Amino acid sequence: MVMSRLPVLSDRQGFDRRWYAPNLKRVYAPASAAEVTAAWREVIASGAKAGELQITCGRHCYENFVYNIGTKYIIDLTGLRGVGSDPNYGYYIDVGFGNWDMYRMFNNMFDTTLPAGSCYSVGLGGHITGGGYGLFSRAFGLTVDYLSAVDVVIMPQGAPTPELYEKVSPVNHPDLFWAVCGGGGGNFGIITRYYFQNTPKAPQYLYTTAFSFDWQDENGNLLITEPVLRQLLDNFTQFSQEGQDGDKSKWPSFGIFHANHLAAGKMVFASYYFDAPSLGIQGQEYEAYLNDRIKDQKKTLGEITRLSTDPGPINGHPWHGTAKAISPVSATAQLRRFTFLEGVQNTNGSGPNQFGKYKSAYMKKGFTDDMVAALHEHLQKVPDGVPLSSMSQSLCQIDSYGCAINQVSSTATPIAQRSSIMKLQYQTYWDNDAAIGQDNKQLEKAHVGWINEMYADVYAKYGGFPDPRNDPDDNVDGCYFNYPDSCLGVNGENSPGIDHAMYLYFLENYDTGPADRNLRAIKSNWNPQNWFASAQSIPVK
Repeated sequence: MVMSRLPVLSDRQGFDRRWYAPNLKRVYAPASAAEVTAAWREVIASGAKAGELQITCGRHCYENFVYNIGTKYIIDLTGLRGVGSDPNYGYYIDVGFGNWDMYRMFNNMFDTTLPAGSCYSVGLGGHITGGGYGLFSRAFGLTVDYLSAVDVVIMPQGAPTPELYEKVSPVNHPDLFWAVCGGGGGNFGIITRYYFQNTPKAPQYLYTTAFSFDWQDENGNLLITEPVLRQLLDNFTQFSQEGQDGDKSKWPSFGIFHANHLAAGKMVFASYYFDAPSLGIQGQEYEAYLNDRIKDQKKTLGEITRLSTDPGPINGHPWHGTAKAISPVSATAQLRRFTFLEGVQNTNGSGPNQFGKYKSAYMKKGFTDDMVAALHEHLQKVPDGVPLSSMSQSLCQIDSYGCAINQVSSTATPIAQRSSIMKLQYQTYWDNDAAIGQDNKQLEKAHVGWINEMYADVYAKYGGFPDPRNDPDDNVDGCYFNYPDSCLGVNGENSPGIDHAMYLYFLENYDTGPADRNLRAIKSNWNPQNWFASAQSIPVK
């Protein structure tokens, strides 16, 4: 019998403190796939409707898909904790673990790794089925590129009750397997276990460095002017373009440009490098190459603007607090060197639980003049009614992308963005002493309004969104489902509507491909009753 209980306060809220489930009636805590099946059946027997039952692993959803006023039942998958090796499908791991658990166990048990996220507390369940990427993705691809099978509890067309389907693969259920390789958590069923094959050998070392740039000088004069920001972003674009021509020696790197708000005082360019034995990149020669590379980078950036002597803030994901955590300890060193596992641990910050709003975009090319102007303007704006200091955790985080990711076809998985070189995460955070389940509405309105206005202005040329249908220059490439943004469109509303949001997330893979490469058709077949419905769940036909 599956364990269930009345909810406690912690069951009602996730990582983003904006979202709360006041009407939650029951929490199920299965410890096996069989118990997951039993829990879902019990919820159905209680008379629950679609949208009243939600599933959770790491509780990191950026929107209120799990924690909302309509949620009455939750199946919490934290107790699913199996890990091992299967002779036919490779290494497996259950969805109750988080990213850090996976890195530690795959490294320590199997001398292998996966290109997954860096935030330690993000649950594998939603992270992987949404695509999964992180610091190692330029070298190794997306997490789903290594999936060989899944165990999933599902209730397909005509089924009277949920059933466990074990080792769903391209052989036995190719459409369902394709859909869970990036189609998003909660859309098709309850995944309980992931299997992976041909995973890369774990690196030995992780190298890090960071450069900080002052927004203003000591007299309050602006240092990061619009032309300077233009040059900094051009430099980061060049960094992101390295390796896109197939030169694998440039793949074991990942850069993040933290375009922080003026209130933060500084912007930061953080970079991460690692040896990649599976690509033949390792040893002292590689380290010597990195040292020379960073010397050149430091010189180039210093010619654009003054390098700060103090470490800048690194908010966003991964969260470090300040650049000190990844900067060289010695003033004469170019890099900070960690063993692979301690390096992953050092970069696995999720940041404090706060109130937040997020948006995303993919880019195939560099920043246009219009984009730079909009970013520069809004990164200095302070909404009415809030102090400058409240904007200190507001930013546009730009991640390098592509390389190994782009070696895969846009239809091989639901993740269609296989030509992009950068991935943007717009973020704003605020905090207050409101009671649990409540927020300071003035702060919320100010921060959400600020990020929405910046986003609309950056992509004004494309209709206010990174919509490739409105882009004759072939630069923008939609959004990332694992950074959900209800402003793109939601179920039950026509402006801009759920189809608009789904297209931006999945492009042609949403509903225009053949039946076995069409997320909406597959959803209608495998989850026709739309269990786990949310504001942005894939609609059924």
